[in-house]
Amino acid sequence: MDNKKMIEIINTPIPKNIPTGDMPGDIINITAPVIKKAGLIFPHLYDEYERLNKDRTVISVYGGSGSGKSCIASVLSYMFSLAGINCYIISGDNYPRRIPSVNDSERLSRYNDGGRDALSSYIGTSEEIDFDEINGILDDYHRGKDVLSLKRMGRDEGSVFHESVDVSDTGILMLEWTHGNSMFLKGVDIPVFLNSTPEDTLENRKSRGRDTQTDSPFTTLVLDIEQDLLLSQMNTASLIVEYDGTVRRGRKTVNISPMLNAYPDSVGSKLSDMIDILKIDDLYKAFGSFYILPSIYHSDLDRGFSVIDYDLNEGLASTQDLEDLKSLGIDLKLDFILNHASVQSPQFQDLLKNGTDSEYADFFINWNKFWEGYGTMTEEGYIRPDDEYIKDMFFRKPGLPLLMVRMPDGTSVPYWNTFYQEIKEDGQYLGQMDLNIRSEMVWDFYQDTLKKLGGYGAGIVRLDAFAYAPKAPGRKNFLNEPETWDVLDRVSGMASESDLKLLPEIHATYNEKIHEKICSKGYMTYDFFLPGLLIHAIENHDPSHIVKWANEIIDKKMNVVNMLGCHDGIPVLDLKGILSEDEISSLIDLIVSRGGYVKDLHGKKNMYYQVNATYYSALGEDDQKLLLARAIQLFMPGKPQIWYLDLFAGKNDHEAVKRAGAGGHKEINRTNLSLDRVHDALKQNVVQKQIELLKLRSSHPAFNVGSTVTVKGSGTCITITWKYKDEQIALEADLSDHSFRIQTN
Repeated sequence: MDNKKMIEIINTPIPKNIPTGDMPGDIINITAPVIKKAGLIFPHLYDEYERLNKDRTVISVYGGSGSGKSCIASVLSYMFSLAGINCYIISGDNYPRRIPSVNDSERLSRYNDGGRDALSSYIGTSEEIDFDEINGILDDYHRGKDVLSLKRMGRDEGSVFHESVDVSDTGILMLEWTHGNSMFLKGVDIPVFLNSTPEDTLENRKSRGRDTQTDSPFTTLVLDIEQDLLLSQMNTASLIVEYDGTVRRGRKTVNISPMLNAYPDSVGSKLSDMIDILKIDDLYKAFGSFYILPSIYHSDLDRGFSVIDYDLNEGLASTQDLEDLKSLGIDLKLDFILNHASVQSPQFQDLLKNGTDSEYADFFINWNKFWEGYGTMTEEGYIRPDDEYIKDMFFRKPGLPLLMVRMPDGTSVPYWNTFYQEIKEDGQYLGQMDLNIRSEMVWDFYQDTLKKLGGYGAGIVRLDAFAYAPKAPGRKNFLNEPETWDVLDRVSGMASESDLKLLPEIHATYNEKIHEKICSKGYMTYDFFLPGLLIHAIENHDPSHIVKWANEIIDKKMNVVNMLGCHDGIPVLDLKGILSEDEISSLIDLIVSRGGYVKDLHGKKNMYYQVNATYYSALGEDDQKLLLARAIQLFMPGKPQIWYLDLFAGKNDHEAVKRAGAGGHKEINRTNLSLDRVHDALKQNVVQKQIELLKLRSSHPAFNVGSTVTVKGSGTCITITWKYKDEQIALEADLSDHSFRIQTN
């Protein structure tokens, strides 16, 4: 739509009798402020609608009662009609399981029985609301059904009925509802969050006469719980509208095409060599993204994960390289390590030079200041925390996580050091020092870094070690809640200024459901379950766990990045809760029997973490198994990440492990490939077949962010189908003989 037409629509007078929601007895007051706010929203919303380019779109306008969602949805619907797009407004308040008075009694009963926690576990859940019915309606609409059976709920039992509504020429269903972005709700394409305070909500409910005791303490509690729920869903909204009408984008739409993953020198000797490979016909247009590991920055340890600064490492990469990737249509995923920086960082070097006079004295965590009042000073000059304050603390290594740092005046001061440390014979330090997130200088550093990464062409920023950043005496100091989410919220606000999508990285068991919590707060998460599940499925000819997990991703609307191999090992800790202990042990034994190495959890025996091996070797170096695994990965919901060594059917590199010495087990899967070796690999059938699959995943129109994905299993077979508008593509695989075929319409 051109700007002239947009201005014309926004300035068109709004009649008094425009269509409104279908909640019986609802009072809709279309005021001048409502019209003004809708006019501010409409251009952004129309852009989102056009970008999706769907024949039928579901938009939810959600927020507290005080946000004016019913009125704003009505005006937005009218504006769409002026643009030639017919809308129908559904009121979500028609879909509780109980009429309002009975539901109010149920809420009070829950509260009386179990307090606020019991009430919170009821409000907005499938116990209170018939999500199955509303999800069925949205599904029928998306599938092209001309007539929908819609529920009407009045204030008493006699006023509950259903009505058939013709939507044959309706391009948009506009759902106005407090729970319009719930994790239980399926089928919403564009959620629009109208932010408001509980006080706004209360005043609006009074004006609408919806309740007899609008200002009672219990109603205030209900509104407070609903507000917490709404704020937890805010980051998953497409648009966020503040009370003053300011509109900002919420979730960034990430392209879901395949993403290459490599170090800048994994092929040849520098990033430009990999770019040259991406330009040749074989690989041209196979990838839409590139996750370049952090040795692209200045770093000194852990092959990039001990960052000195986030400037480009000129020996491996240049700004021209980044421009070349952009010209290939490839955006970037880059790392940002929230918790720590190298001892070689300019900030820590300034501290070593100037001691307590350094402007960065509070940039890192002074151990003794942190634990003052919580322990006893030792002869060595550091406070040993009392047992009650560290009994639940999570340790990455033996002993207290501190490094005694020599100051210019000859004194030694302990600083927090969660990860690696080494003091060399000449007194020089190696290691990664924890940042003090209580210092605003650290937050300035965060903001500057995110802007820099955005300038490099990043679309996704992987947050490494984020769960260690918030710390407090007496806490686990790993994923402290709610502080960890508060930190992520603040970082997310900074990231949005540079149009970056955050991918917090964390390994945890399936049973802990941390992956769900990350997604529910609007962030992407890694699918660390798929690599192990695929090997288990292929070796046992049983796709059932894959089918169940894929449908969980779909049903819970999780935004995931999946993979087979990566720069670390094949995760097995994560599988606890999906596979049994015996199944996990068998999986580990199998990969080890094929040349892999087991990494225990932080050195603790019988607490397995991952198995280090190339994915090809983990599958017994069987070409057909690798192709089957790749095909399933590319059809799984999410964005597929491709480790370069898997693409070229790389085998376990035991010689690299020997050269690396103690702790060098990861080198088994990090072989640098010469250009000649890559060109030779490109002649292999298993490599060419993978590239064909990648190009199909990158180009077929059925692979779209707005697609409907279905996953079904039967016996040894699995079928995964993507459908977008009139386009459809399906993978049919039989794990008994590792065969598969792809069908398109």
